[in-house]
Amino acid sequence: MMCALIYTFGLGALAIVGIVVVALLLAYEQSLVRSDDLSRLNAAFFTMNGVIAVVFFIFVSADILMRR
Repeated sequence: MMCALIYTFGLGALAIVGIVVVALLLAYEQSLVRSDDLSRLNAAFFTMNGVIAVVFFIFVSADILMRR
């Protein structure tokens, strides 16, 4: 889904790097929660999703601003 943004908006390499970073953060988010231990569910869901949103915004914004 995020990769479609690159094609649709004509984004460049910095946005691609952002998507890779977001993919790594999503993998880390998945590793926080286990089926037998849900104690870190809030950290995984709320905190990490906020971090992911900010990171993606920064990379895409930087890509757009560097193209101007």
